Amino acid sequence: MKRILTGIKPSGTIQLGNYLGMIKEVIEMQNKYEVLLMIADLHAQTVPYSPKELKEITLDIAKSLVALGVNPNKTILFKQSDVPAHLYLYWILGCLVNEGDLRRMHEYKEQKEKYKDEVGTGILMYPVLMAADILIYNADLVPVGKDQEQHLELTRELARKFNKTFKKFFKIPEIYIPQETAKIMSLTNPYKKMSKSEPEGCLEIFEKEQIIKEKIMKAVTDSEKEVKYDPLKKPAISNLMTIYKHLTKKSYKEIEDEFKGKGYYEFKLTLYEAFINFFKEARRLKNKISNKQIERILNKGAIKANKIANENLKKILKIVGLR
Repeated sequence: MKRILTGIKPSGTIQLGNYLGMIKEVIEMQNKYEVLLMIADLHAQTVPYSPKELKEITLDIAKSLVALGVNPNKTILFKQSDVPAHLYLYWILGCLVNEGDLRRMHEYKEQKEKYKDEVGTGILMYPVLMAADILIYNADLVPVGKDQEQHLELTRELARKFNKTFKKFFKIPEIYIPQETAKIMSLTNPYKKMSKSEPEGCLEIFEKEQIIKEKIMKAVTDSEKEVKYDPLKKPAISNLMTIYKHLTKKSYKEIEDEFKGKGYYEFKLTLYEAFINFFKEARRLKNKISNKQIERILNKGAIKANKIANENLKKILKIVGLR
């Protein structure tokens, strides 16, 4: 059975891009593969953060994932910081990586520009820890967003370098990027990926209904009033149509026919109703999950994840001469 590993950084609440780009895929994969889903709380430390908020957001994200359909009996749901083997392999891989390769990473450049002198070396080494996250489980497949593709390529390169330098041990993980939902764009800028860093253009799944409605109704559109899918000439409405398509399972042609002769207002109102209806059950379920319940789930996941990681780490330490 193929082993799948993916993660989500607790830097904010779950938004639509997270769901369509990764969580939805995990929910489908958990019925066919061995899936490990990691809440990457160590990665959240690479930029300035509040310890209290980090703990709260971590638990909130875990609740959200379970409410959305991640089944803890099928998927190993755990916190990155609960598996020390990640950090051991992180050091080993860090001794193999070229510093110049790390400085060329787009996320390092973006975060260094954003935070200036406030950012530490953790952001430079972020891709190495990400490689360790994946390779410590010898994962076959890694579902990621388009923005993480560069980091995954480095993971693959480090696996090859380790195998060549020491002994063939690591699988070269495949990258899986859902093409159509790889980049759900911002509601305020159809040329920029939807991100929690720009709240006004981001649809957070568990936000208050009124805020969700306001964001959708204020979403930018194109100069023409026709609801037509044309990503090049009409990127704004095309982005909204992609969202509607995945909420309703309708084709672009069916959506165009549905709103023929109608304007953007009618479309946005229907999109809002579709959004609320689609996530109605998840929103209800999340309110029923307590902190104690989710902590038990994470602890059970950590036991399972540690078992796999520690078995691999023993072999790795022997290969590199530390045992």
